[in-house]
Amino acid sequence: MTSLWAGVIGVGVVVALACASAAFLPPPTKAPERRRRNWQRLAARMSLRRTLVAFVAAAAVWWVTGWPVAAMLTAGAVIGVPILVRGRDAQRLITRLDALASWVRRLADVLASGAGGLEQAITSSARTAPAPLATKIEALATRVRTRGLEPALRAFAEDVGDEAADEVVLTLILRARAGGRGLVDILDATATALEREVVARRDIEADRAKPRTDVRAILSITAALLAGLVVFAHEFLTPFNTLLGQLVLAGIGLLLGVAGWWMYLLTSARRPARLLGPTLYVPAGTRSRTSRPEGAS
Repeated sequence: MTSLWAGVIGVGVVVALACASAAFLPPPTKAPERRRRNWQRLAARMSLRRTLVAFVAAAAVWWVTGWPVAAMLTAGAVIGVPILVRGRDAQRLITRLDALASWVRRLADVLASGAGGLEQAITSSARTAPAPLATKIEALATRVRTRGLEPALRAFAEDVGDEAADEVVLTLILRARAGGRGLVDILDATATALEREVVARRDIEADRAKPRTDVRAILSITAALLAGLVVFAHEFLTPFNTLLGQLVLAGIGLLLGVAGWWMYLLTSARRPARLLGPTLYVPAGTRSRTSRPEGAS
């Protein structure tokens, strides 16, 4: 009876800690469309090979231990831990910003050389576009020739999907509408600001590399310790063979998962809200979807 109450209290403590951790998570402020894109992005990272490895590892753990909860936790760890501790989102963002800064600098140089107008400069810059944005910039040059400047720039901003690209596109659109001089200086200043942001983000990621390495080491040591206990000292783990033991194991796994997700949220690269998007732009001379036709009651 004492062990039963101890188990119940242990489960309650784990649930309380999980609720306390969840209370510190930021509230969901993203739009449904952005949430859907985030889930699609997360699903795209789960490659078929990793999913198969997770399935095989879960089956092996279940066969060795007979614990279904351990099998589910193993599958979740194989899929989720690489996403949580690698920090690839920040590296992708840095690479994209660096490529955008290089392209903006190249565009300013072409305009400063007097080789033509903005359309010709975009077409010329596509030939030497940086690799991370080469496909998108080539598509931009093609759209400029077939659709016109402003629709092509807006499509480019949607392809890149970043606030910095929106800022560059808005600069080019406003200058194309208003005309005048000074675009080269504006582009140079924008490229310089992007390069400084890239340097700052690289310094931040260098500081974050050590905690991620520590987390990987802790997880590896924990996994090796558990594997050693299962193989060489399984009698110490017999309490987990019961239903209560499986509930306690599920609570521990939930707590570890919440802690890992919290760490991911704290260290993930965050960008300001986009300046352009399909819901933020209504072409001149057209009606909004929510507007009524004249004479409608």
